[in-house]
Amino acid sequence: MKPKAYQNNVPRNVIILATIVTVIFGMFRLVLFLILVWVAALTFIIAYQYNSTRKAKGNFVCLDCATIHQDASCPKCGSRLKKIYSQGDKYGI
Repeated sequence: MKPKAYQNNVPRNVIILATIVTVIFGMFRLVLFLILVWVAALTFIIAYQYNSTRKAKGNFVCLDCATIHQDASCPKCGSRLKKIYSQGDKYGI
């Protein structure tokens, strides 16, 4: 069973959680903690985005021979026609 898209969207989930905590802290007028929650949330999102782009390597699939590779041109047939390949999300093939 494929997980739903909202379960895999970590930055959006962090924003939702930070908003809920903000409302709770706002009710008790804990402004310092409210600011610290958003600083921590934004720091986590920036670190998550930085790490996710550094780990992911660009895989491509050749449109001529369907070979998955990371080169500018296909190592099998030499074609430059390619499409981004991703196995885990809805982008690419």
